[in-house]
Amino acid sequence: MRFSITKNGELPVREQLVRQVVLGILSQDLPAGYKLPSVPALARQHDIHSNVVSAAYHDLVQQGWVELRPGSGAYVRAQESSAERPGLDGLLAVFLQSARSQGYEPGQVFERLAHLVRPRSYQRVLIVEPQEAMREVLRAELAEQLGIPVEAVESVDSQGAFNNTQTLVVALPTRAAKVRGGLPESVLSIPLRVRSAGTSLEGETKPGPEVVIFVASRSFEVRQWARAMLIALGIDPVALCELDTAGQAWQDRIGRGALVVADVVTARELPGGCKPEVYRVIADSSIVELKQLCGE
Repeated sequence: MRFSITKNGELPVREQLVRQVVLGILSQDLPAGYKLPSVPALARQHDIHSNVVSAAYHDLVQQGWVELRPGSGAYVRAQESSAERPGLDGLLAVFLQSARSQGYEPGQVFERLAHLVRPRSYQRVLIVEPQEAMREVLRAELAEQLGIPVEAVESVDSQGAFNNTQTLVVALPTRAAKVRGGLPESVLSIPLRVRSAGTSLEGETKPGPEVVIFVASRSFEVRQWARAMLIALGIDPVALCELDTAGQAWQDRIGRGALVVADVVTARELPGGCKPEVYRVIADSSIVELKQLCGE
């Protein structure tokens, strides 16, 4: 299990360690018999005093979550099942197990709970995305929806110092784990959910079989996703024409009155007379989540 430590937060580091171990046990991420990191190892890893780690482990022992085995270390004690566990512990166990079944790790749950209990005012959203064209699309989509500055960088290294608790870092699901691994523990990072085929062009009338549809974007991934979405909605692949808008004079290839499915950036550059349908990458649920985190 990975621990998330915020040294300049309102919650003491000792209490952060205790709560995260308890969350891990309740969610079964830390099973009975699991050996916790040694006091010196955990202290070195997070650059904290070994006395703080030792005190946290002592609290866990006193509360019955952990047992110390002489000469061996600290181990998770066997707990009652969630059905047998009374009160708040039982409710937390059911909640965490449900969250884990949907792909949320205890550390993520802890971060969100901490934010709900002690809301943090984020003043900037930072997108980490290696592909330039996709980076531009994501920044444009979020800038339309959020009332705070939205910036985008190629990688964690390109940004330099991330030690800013007022910066919220986001990335596509396929990049999120790598991005999280390169950030300080004090920085909150969340994955952006991608729109499903069923909601991308919800409510739109399906064009006839004779209509040629241009799928236009600078991003190869956007073109592929939009194409897959249209096929999933029943469009004949033969009717689809991909258009890389990074090329020269791409507007000249689109006839007047043509139906174009384009990302939010390309849609602004379409020639007059086109019938644009904007394909948005980021799911509405993700936008709502970001607005909540940013206090909007």
